[in-house]
Parts: sequence; structure tokens; C-alpha cells
Amino acid sequence: MKFFQKCVIAGTLAALAPTAFARADAILAPAEHGPATGLADSAALRATVYGTPPQDMAPMPAKVPLVEMNIGMPWAQPVPEVFWFDRKLRVWFSAQDKPAPLAIVISGTGGDGNTTVLSTLRGVLYGAGYHVLTMPSPTFPGFIVSTSSTGVAGDLIQDGHDLYAAMQRIVAHLPGKVQITDIDVLGYSLGGANAAIVKSIDASEHKLNIHRAVSIEPPVSLFASVGRLDNLYAISIGSEDTGVERLYQKIYAQLANLYRASDRVEIDENFLLSAAGSVLKTDAEFSAAIALTFRINLMNVFFAGDLYAGTGVVVDPKHPPRVGDSLQQASRILRGKPFSEYFTKVFAPYYLKHRPHSTTDSLIADNRLDIIGDALRSDPDYYVQTNSDDLILDKSELAWLVNTLGSKIAVYDHGGHLGNVGDRQQASDMLDMLAGRWRGTAR
Repeated sequence: MKFFQKCVIAGTLAALAPTAFARADAILAPAEHGPATGLADSAALRATVYGTPPQDMAPMPAKVPLVEMNIGMPWAQPVPEVFWFDRKLRVWFSAQDKPAPLAIVISGTGGDGNTTVLSTLRGVLYGAGYHVLTMPSPTFPGFIVSTSSTGVAGDLIQDGHDLYAAMQRIVAHLPGKVQITDIDVLGYSLGGANAAIVKSIDASEHKLNIHRAVSIEPPVSLFASVGRLDNLYAISIGSEDTGVERLYQKIYAQLANLYRASDRVEIDENFLLSAAGSVLKTDAEFSAAIALTFRINLMNVFFAGDLYAGTGVVVDPKHPPRVGDSLQQASRILRGKPFSEYFTKVFAPYYLKHRPHSTTDSLIADNRLDIIGDALRSDPDYYVQTNSDDLILDKSELAWLVNTLGSKIAVYDHGGHLGNVGDRQQASDMLDMLAGRWRGTAR
């Protein structure tokens, strides 16, 4: 489960003693690029919150078989006591009753392997005849604990290798009766960038022979996109607790009702945005809700990274939290911390220590899709779907995607960030890309 999302809903977490903060004065945070809302306008903010209207959804099968799988990864780091429940990687598998291609789908930032968006994509893919395996983001706490070889999430290449190794182990553990004719990889948001990186790794290692990759609304620069969301949080909510409390008060009752009515264990970004969309009215409120969902995901990454790296930002490395300890004070501290602090106090110190000759600039550069730019240009089996009003992109990044992918990208006029996933056109284009039938151009 996600500690701090559960804290928001159920108020079950209490206090950790404040700890000393690691100093990283020489490390500069990634620069912010573009406005806080990226390319998004008012309509895009609403699309991001509300998603695809029911009448515009692609046809879905009436029933999709779904099996939860829990698999241990032998290379994982020792599990901190406070994460006792995440010793194995949890994924979900939907099998056809005949030979079929396998679509492996990676969740977006902080998402587990069974988010609302993954459920939508699963329905489309299963209905089209695919076996479907859905996986958590490498920034999901359950993945960090069970599968990460570092415990410090957010590096595209490192996370890509961890994902790739996990995929091999999962495929090897699928039921013997499952017959796979081909393997494709997809992902949305950060998972879209992860999917492209995984395919590039497989092109060298050939362990899975991944055929095609479809990246749905990926960031071009991970840190630039995160910087925009941090900036959005600062503008719409602010650094004081009062801003968050006001937003909680507006959506708390709706969150509580949805929580009681839901049969889902995890509370993903769509769960929170659904609650917000029913009670919030203005662009500023929608911006705040979007920013808050991202900040909650970041809190989980920050907490786990600090614990594993022993950087002492909110967790005393000499006295790590134990089962039953209160975490409310840690939650309160992390709520006010942007990604720039995760970068300067956890991420960069860890990777600078473990990667000889690296610099802060090289760490930032290595988290751009440029690192596989040649493959994206030349390999006909990479595809991208994105929106011209996506809040995680700016004009130069959208132009880079269009120029790099050429005829292998679909750019939709409207949708914000993930607001058109499951739309008839998006679903149809995605299936055409996976089948090699896509003949469209950027539009």
C-alpha cells in the first residue's frame, strides 16, 4: 500500500521524530522549464481530471480474466522492516485461451500494477486478442522494495534494467499453458519512457526479443516535467500546510465516500482526481488537485529513497522506523518537499557516489529520451502517442518528439495528460501501432 495516500484517506499514520537533514549544498537542482501547466489550457486541465467521457470510450470486453501474481526477485535489496508487506513484486496477468502475443504494460509515476488507466488499457488489449501483463512503475513503493537494485528510484536507465530483469523473471513464471507468439511493451506517462528504455535494453541483450514499444504521453525530460509539476504545486497550493488542508477539506467527504464504496486496495491518481472532479470548479482548484496527486507519489519515492540511501532527510538511518511506528511527522515534512530536494539530497548524492565520473549535469542529461534518440528515429518499431495540450511537455519537447518519431507519432489536439486514454481513436491507433498497421502522421 502507499503510506502517504492511506494517510490522506484514513488518517492512520502518526509521528516520527524529526531528524537531521543531509547537506548537499554543492548539488544544484534541475532547472525548471516552461510554465507550470506545460502546454495545458483550461480544457486540458479538465480533461486531465475527468478523463475520457463514457460515451467516447472504446469498446471493451464484458469480462477480462485477471490473476494476481506475487514473485520474489533474488537481486532485491534487504527489505526494511517498515516495508514488511512488499517483499514480492505484485503484478496482474490476463491470459487468452489460445496462442497470442503478450502486451506488457508499465504504470505511470507512483502507480501500482492495477491502476484505473492500466485497467482501461488491459480491456482494450485483451479485447484485441493479447495476453496482458500489467506492472507497477519503478517509482511505486512496492516495486522499489521488491525489485529495485538500488532503492533510489527515478533514474531511467537503472529503472529500465530493473524492469527488464523483472519482466524476464515474470515471463518465466507464467503458467505453462500460456503460449506467447510475440512480446510488445507499452507504458503511460513515466511508464511510457520506461517502455521505450526497456525496448532499447532488449535490443542489446535479446532476452525477451521485444517487438514493438508504444509510449503513451511520455515525458521527454523527466526532470523538466517533474519541475513543472513541482512549480504547479507551489503556485496552486503553496509551501504552507494551510493550502493542503484547504484542498483536503474540499474533497475529503468525497474521498471518504469513494474509499468506502471501492473494492480497490490501492488508491491511484484517478481515484483522487475522481473525487476532486466532483467537487472542484475552477482552473486553480483543478491545478491544485493535479499537483497534489503528483506530490503524494513523490512523497512515497522520497521516503523510500531516503530510507535505502541512508541520507537522513526524514528517516534517521541509525533508527529506521519499525512496524507500528507513527509516520505522520514524516508525511508532514515530505508534503512540503519538492522533487528538487529529492534530487539534491537523495538522488544525486547516491548516484554520484555509485557512478564514477558522473556529474549533476550528466545525471539530468541521462534522464532524457535523447539517450535513445537514435533508436527512436531509426527503429520502425517505436511509437508514441501524445497530446498537443499535455501539461508535462513544453513546445520544444513536443517538437522534439514530432521531429524524432516522424510518422511513428500520433499527436491529438486535446486530452491534457492522460485525459484521452481509452478514447476510441487513441485505442484504435494504439492497436494499429502494435500490429504494425499504423500509417498515420503527426496531427
